[in-house]
Amino acid sequence: MVCMSDSDDKQSPTERLPTALIEELDTLESPELHAVREYVDQLLESSQPPIEQQIREEASGEVLDIEDQGVYTLVKQRPPSQSEGDSKPVSLYHVTWERHPDGEETLHWAFLGDVHGEV
Repeated sequence: MVCMSDSDDKQSPTERLPTALIEELDTLESPELHAVREYVDQLLESSQPPIEQQIREEASGEVLDIEDQGVYTLVKQRPPSQSEGDSKPVSLYHVTWERHPDGEETLHWAFLGDVHGEV
């Protein structure tokens, strides 16, 4: 996650990048620019903490299970008010990275329902 100051927000992207990089990008054709975008996306993704770590930091209750499915993650957790010995209910969430217009990425939690039975 990259934090930018207010002065950075007011500058255009070309004002925030080295001139040599801008000049090189200006020479590229569309397929090469798509490859650059893919590379930059990979760099940004690798700079994020692992999703499991971020989930454990943000979870409001006890996390029981995390299943990383690639593009989304399923999380089973007890509600924060529930004692550890109580087995019901366990809440199921669909969690994804969500990119905001300012470029910041945060977790998006979607409640799927309560799971009864095997946890």
